[in-house]
Amino acid sequence: MASATAPAAAVPTLASPLEQLRHLAEELRLLLPRVRVGEAQETTEEFNREMFWRRLNEAAVTVSREATTLTTVFSQLPLPSPQETQKFCEQVHAAIKAFIAVYYLLPKDQALRTMTLFPTTVSGLRASRCLRYQEITKLQLF
Repeated sequence: MASATAPAAAVPTLASPLEQLRHLAEELRLLLPRVRVGEAQETTEEFNREMFWRRLNEAAVTVSREATTLTTVFSQLPLPSPQETQKFCEQVHAAIKAFIAVYYLLPKDQALRTMTLFPTTVSGLRASRCLRYQEITKLQLF
């Protein structure tokens, strides 16, 4: 006897949260070579350095916020559901792509100057982080 009920619609199953994180990491690794070989835009418009740095900072803050959220939800049990994990991963991926998009707004003629300043800024941040770590360590010892 044939069944009178229609077959259930196929419900897509999501990968486990940890598998989704692995997939996100791989997607982000695939973005890296494109950033390394990509070139800044050539433009005839006047470059507004202040606006560029403001937009880059906003994008960096968004990346930081999304990465912090992702780290926080995975640092405690229970782990987020596959649906929640998908949402978090999509937000991190979108934030990083938005940061890269702002990076590409830097005109070629400004890129060299910025890239020569960037290592100095990064090493300053590293030194600042190192000093902060030493301060925290001293506080924890006493």
